[in-house]
Amino acid sequence: MKKFVVIHNKNSRGRKFSKKEIEELFEKNDLVSDVYQTEKPSEVEEIIKKYLEQSVIYCAVGGDGTLSNLIDIIFKFNVPNPEIACLPSGSGSDFMRTFAFPQSVNEGVKRLKNNDGYMIDVGFIESKNKSRYFINVLNYGFLADTVQISEKLPRIFKRFRYPVSFWLKLFPAKSNNFKIVNDSYEFDNIAFNISICNGQYFGGGWNISPKSSLQDGLFNTQIFKVTKLKAMKLFFLAKKGLHLTDPDVLLKKMNQVSLLSENPIEVDGDFFDYGPAEIFIKKQAILLKI
Repeated sequence: MKKFVVIHNKNSRGRKFSKKEIEELFEKNDLVSDVYQTEKPSEVEEIIKKYLEQSVIYCAVGGDGTLSNLIDIIFKFNVPNPEIACLPSGSGSDFMRTFAFPQSVNEGVKRLKNNDGYMIDVGFIESKNKSRYFINVLNYGFLADTVQISEKLPRIFKRFRYPVSFWLKLFPAKSNNFKIVNDSYEFDNIAFNISICNGQYFGGGWNISPKSSLQDGLFNTQIFKVTKLKAMKLFFLAKKGLHLTDPDVLLKKMNQVSLLSENPIEVDGDFFDYGPAEIFIKKQAILLKI
């Protein structure tokens, strides 16, 4: 098996590991690795540069934000035929739930020994001010607002920062006008949130998009055309993926979409920007080790 270039995000709000602990974990499972601990994206960039001429497997240790940031940098450096792995240890490690991947780092390393791979789609978003690649779920509206709050909460909240921020933001929230368009569809109306999903889970285990495929080259776009009170009911149903039968949740499959209203946007658990923005998907662009 190829060498693993392991990137552990020291700022992840999940369980803390020392570099030695991670090295010993890979050695114990007979996996060759170079282990790095980082605190900011620029450090990840320097690591990727070191391996541009080598065929390796990049492994994120952290939450969805850590994995998403790694993938974003890999694509910006045009790494050919990228292979990725993830050992979930963050406050929001939802992406790997789609594959029933262990949420324990110790158990996850054992799965990597199988050398099983799965080609997955990758999203790309570009606003006036910035751009990035993402892999899991993009939220446009209320849930992006909650992420802004969650990023300001103290570390003591750890895995509870998303539900805490949800309730803090819910009481003053209200529906807004949203406009999204693509070649075959247009929505221009009042809504509470729009979720553009590549993966199936977000927010600490909510099954927001049970019908998502990571290989079809399409986002599952869910428009919550509801008031705040109706949204509260639907979000509870969304924990188990039961919200899609409601007629006020509009479901569309799209390979690209324009977000034209100036509502907040979050991607993979991190606040991104405000609209307008353009979103595209790259079909089966990464080999994910599962």
